[in-house]
Amino acid sequence: MIIAVTNLKGGVGKSTIARNLAAYFIKKKVKTCIVDTDLEQRTTCDWQERRDEAEIRIPVFPMTTVQALPKDIETHSSDGYKIIIIDGVPQMDQVATRTMLIADILLIPITPSIDDLKSFERFLTRFEEVKIHRDDIPTFLVLNKFGGRSNEDKEVRTALKLFGEYGITPLKSALGDRVAHRRASKYGLTAYEWEDERARGEVAELCREIEAKFKSLTNRRQNAKSKKKINR
Repeated sequence: MIIAVTNLKGGVGKSTIARNLAAYFIKKKVKTCIVDTDLEQRTTCDWQERRDEAEIRIPVFPMTTVQALPKDIETHSSDGYKIIIIDGVPQMDQVATRTMLIADILLIPITPSIDDLKSFERFLTRFEEVKIHRDDIPTFLVLNKFGGRSNEDKEVRTALKLFGEYGITPLKSALGDRVAHRRASKYGLTAYEWEDERARGEVAELCREIEAKFKSLTNRRQNAKSKKKINR
């Protein structure tokens, strides 16, 4: 399974979500790795180097080049990784395009702010262009830094449903704006490994929902293949 976490805006939580997903699946004994697509800063690669005392090992591989990303994914898959998580980079349309074309599931983090909603229009333009070449991309919005109690937060929930016409579904689970994410990152950890039970619970709930979505999609595809064989 290739899970791509991408958005063309920075600061929405792409790396946070990618790392927590990896921690969750590795804890479940699923061989998982992250591909860091940030060619300049290598943020997630640097984060991995801070994990010396972590209980679990999370392999992080740098993307070699934008053009070679599909080949990188193929190599990691050949090495036995069952789940490959692509940590997307902002302001890099080429990476976003290649990511969308190879992903089994596309996750788009977004925060409950008008700025994020406005900037999302640029991503939608790229998304629609990619759908010309592949129109079956299972795509989900992930709310990050979400309180859920204010009227503004409720309005955001409603607004996100409008993206359904593009084939983009908001997940029910969301991540709150918790200090645990920032503190954990400082030590090369994730909120899923941190002592904050609420933060860990939110991550687990999100991961379980993504897991269920993938299983449902896999079953549908298998059923479709079976029907084709019968019709032949």
